[in-house]
Amino acid sequence: MRFVMKQKIFSLRDSFEIFDENDTLAYVAKGGFVSIRKGLTLKNNSDQNVAKIRQKLIAWKPTFYIKFNNGYRCKIKKCFFPLFKSRFLITTPQAEIVIDGDFWAHEYQFSCKGEEIANVSKRWFSFSDTYGVDIKYPEDVELILSAVAVIDMVIHDDSGSISSD
Repeated sequence: MRFVMKQKIFSLRDSFEIFDENDTLAYVAKGGFVSIRKGLTLKNNSDQNVAKIRQKLIAWKPTFYIKFNNGYRCKIKKCFFPLFKSRFLITTPQAEIVIDGDFWAHEYQFSCKGEEIANVSKRWFSFSDTYGVDIKYPEDVELILSAVAVIDMVIHDDSGSISSD
């Protein structure tokens, strides 16, 4: 399954529109206006909440919790190692998903037990960030899209610059 995730440029909060391969709006992710910790709500095209994403308030490295409407919960955390490569880890009750990527090349791969389950490619446009997201399994769609939004929040600090750690 393919999705295009576009960050809204003129918004007072983190906001994404996510389109399917038919260029139909499939999901919207919106953050809060004022909060101590970062967070987003992922909604489907029927405007129903699908997931809530919240940052852990105190952590050594950026850590977020994703709670889905079906009660499913997971954690996504930026890893310390390897030092010169970006890596995130999604911990779910069933498995761990490793997200390896190069922030400077804007390319990410999601893998579970050695199998690639998703691929993300970021292209720069003149005014906004756009991500192409290829997802192998339909049951992973909302988890992967939530994780891509988290990675974008971690990469860009509040000043709009790119974080290198």
